[in-house]
Amino acid sequence: MSQALAIGPMIFVRQFRLWAASRARGDHPLPHMQSAVSLFETAPELSVACASLFDMVEAQLERALEPECCCSPSLSRDERALLGILRHAPEAGQPLTSAAVPHGLPGAICWAAFAVRRAMAETFADQFGTPDSEESQPSKCPFSQEAKPVLVAVA
Repeated sequence: MSQALAIGPMIFVRQFRLWAASRARGDHPLPHMQSAVSLFETAPELSVACASLFDMVEAQLERALEPECCCSPSLSRDERALLGILRHAPEAGQPLTSAAVPHGLPGAICWAAFAVRRAMAETFADQFGTPDSEESQPSKCPFSQEAKPVLVAVA
């Protein structure tokens, strides 16, 4: 991503990274997620709404979401796609969606994204907005896996 994220999206990405790290360790993610946002006086349901969204997206994709390293300023493909869900959720439930979400979003994911946006809006206003650049209009699903080159050893 070429420009710095506003604080709201940064908090959302932090929630995702804590959720993913806790699950990888076998811990319950909510205590870690809630303690991370306690200084910001966010809505009490923020961490629960984020965890629900992450769970639903993983279930829909039938694969684990992949975070970037916890201290990296870069975003993983899945982190960018999750931010895209928050950005596009208001229009993704409409009969005619945008080119960014041509297949729409399942209703449960839309509602989870609405819950996250509402919880974030109490503290961070509406920093997710709606896209207006060509760059934020992907031509395919941002969660789709790119083909990775296969290395073959020849003996």
